[in-house]
Amino acid sequence: MQARGLQCRRSWPSRPLPSAALLVNRPVTRVVPGRQRKALADLFSGKGHTLAKNPKNRYVDFEVRTPGRSIFTFYTSGKLVSTVRPEDGEGLLLEDDVASMLGSPTARREPDTPAIESEAEILLGADETGTGELLGSAIVGACLLPSTLAQGAAAVAGHVETKSSRVASGWNTLAQQLAALGPDGLVLSAVTVPNRLFDRYSKNGLLDLVYVRVVADLLTAAGRAGTDKLDGLQIVLDDYGAGRQLHGAVDGWRRRGADVRVETKADDRYLAPRLASVWARAARSREMVGLAEAVDDGPLGSGNAGHRLTLAWLRRRAAKGAGWPSFVKASFKTVRSLDGLEPVTKERVPPLNRLLDDDSAARLLQGSLDLSSLRLKQPGGKECTSLVVDLQGQVAEPSPAPAGAEFLPLLFGGLVLQLDELSLEQLDSLLDRERGLAAGWRILVGPTADVDDPHAVALLRAHAAGVVQLQPTALADPRERALHHGALRLTTTADDGAFHLRLQDEG
Repeated sequence: MQARGLQCRRSWPSRPLPSAALLVNRPVTRVVPGRQRKALADLFSGKGHTLAKNPKNRYVDFEVRTPGRSIFTFYTSGKLVSTVRPEDGEGLLLEDDVASMLGSPTARREPDTPAIESEAEILLGADETGTGELLGSAIVGACLLPSTLAQGAAAVAGHVETKSSRVASGWNTLAQQLAALGPDGLVLSAVTVPNRLFDRYSKNGLLDLVYVRVVADLLTAAGRAGTDKLDGLQIVLDDYGAGRQLHGAVDGWRRRGADVRVETKADDRYLAPRLASVWARAARSREMVGLAEAVDDGPLGSGNAGHRLTLAWLRRRAAKGAGWPSFVKASFKTVRSLDGLEPVTKERVPPLNRLLDDDSAARLLQGSLDLSSLRLKQPGGKECTSLVVDLQGQVAEPSPAPAGAEFLPLLFGGLVLQLDELSLEQLDSLLDRERGLAAGWRILVGPTADVDDPHAVALLRAHAAGVVQLQPTALADPRERALHHGALRLTTTADDGAFHLRLQDEG
């Protein structure tokens, strides 16, 4: 199946990475016409910001300071100076609004740390988005490319400032341009962290698990999974506060010869995580557009805690007492306060060897997930190779459910659906944003799609609305697809109509 904006995985040649300049925001000065000065003040105050005076400078009409320490200074002469910190998402959104109003593009400069040249043959990177937003999911993007493709990929998205705001169509256009490089060897992936996990477990622990998983996905795509040598491979990961689980995997990759770097703001200095960040932002953009179209009591705003429309929607929803839909991060202080609750204490994510059998946990840390012998651990020392579930993902068998059952979207390379076994009504239930088993999953599909097939249309619509992440593959057979990509396979049986999530290839 060919989903718009996605391509199948392929092999590639290799060559050293050419240097590429990556760009970030810096202070910018604008002259504001008299007719727009009141509108500028209204823009800031309308977003909940105080127009403060500066007693030390009588030439300052007002100043706006964000919690992230960005400063917007408007002088009595009509000059506006924006000093935006690159890590301040709220400040970047304000700067984008100012640029849209005044018709002046944001000034840019080369980063303080120049782009790093690499002698690696293959570049791999990962970055996350959405962890700080009240609405929508946290999404980890991942990218792998041969160094021969670096210059071409940089020309498409190397200049993109991923911390700034961009309309959905802009992110999707970038994603489509990157996807067009798939036949040349660019591999892109996005994994969603469901809010039900985000609200219960440590954010950094969840990201540890996803980063280990996406590196395994990309190593498989590069034919470097398992215990193979990783010479000639550079892995660059964003440091969100990585914990023991990820660092343990990093040590293993380094022992096998990989050049591994875990750095804050990695996408400012390295191409692969920059592309991964763009891919993740495109996925989150689709989700937010889909949410805006799905809710009937909006507008939702940007989803950021500082956005006035987002806060207004949260207050309206809280006043109704109807509870929070799944796209709200209910563990955030803003939401807890509206519910009259104390801050939540999150649990630690269990280590892999408490979720999977010991051999499978070790293999995943090495960079692969072999479905030939994988088992989930159950209470009491038992293990299982499949789960009986309903279309909402509730586990009927075994009982009690294995500890790893709730982490399945993060442990496996995706979900493979046997579409010929599903009625359209069943598929619609699976793809229900609030209750469907498949919501938030990466769905691995085959290389071709019949545009007249209603099942294919339903999947494509769910992808466009950000309900799922479609991942086309070169494998038409569902069983082979699951085995190759370390994915779960959803099947049903004719005798009882039960749905099975199969961890192994059981024929």
